[in-house]
Amino acid sequence: MTSGPLLNIPNILTLARIVMTPVIAYALLKDEVQLALLLLLLAGLSDMLDGLIARFFNQRTIVGAYLDPLADKLMLLTIMVTLFYLGAVPLFLFLAVAFRDALIVLGAISYELVTHNLKMEPSLVSKATTAMQIVCLLVLIFNMGWALSPWLVSLCVWAAFALTVISGLHYLVVWTRKAVTATE
Repeated sequence: MTSGPLLNIPNILTLARIVMTPVIAYALLKDEVQLALLLLLLAGLSDMLDGLIARFFNQRTIVGAYLDPLADKLMLLTIMVTLFYLGAVPLFLFLAVAFRDALIVLGAISYELVTHNLKMEPSLVSKATTAMQIVCLLVLIFNMGWALSPWLVSLCVWAAFALTVISGLHYLVVWTRKAVTATE
């Protein structure tokens, strides 16, 4: 991690994602499917780009390490809630995403309280989960405007659900193990 400027390109992209989140939700509520789809696509690409730029140009910061996953959770959960409200997300996926994110946030807070040594290190399964959740939301939003094949929508929903559950269990096991060894 560098202690360079706080407002570097990766952190600006992350902040842009945070700013786009309520606009995407508002667009969905106003049935502006094309706008919501475009903004979510841009937000998803910004999520990918901020990490690549941070690593490639050595612009990783402590603020970015905490802000990026929070921006992801804010964006994904806000859009998930909005789509659930609109009837586009099934209850089981909504609950899995909400429960996993609550588990991660409460686990991180608990880990910091116990060890005073929290380091944000997203796992590969977590990155895959975030990517799949974004793809799933894009498919669900696209389906709102232009009907897709039900099997494709179902495949995306179940893939996002499976990765969400696997990621939640992975975090539970890994962070519990870390907390136990850190307090010994």
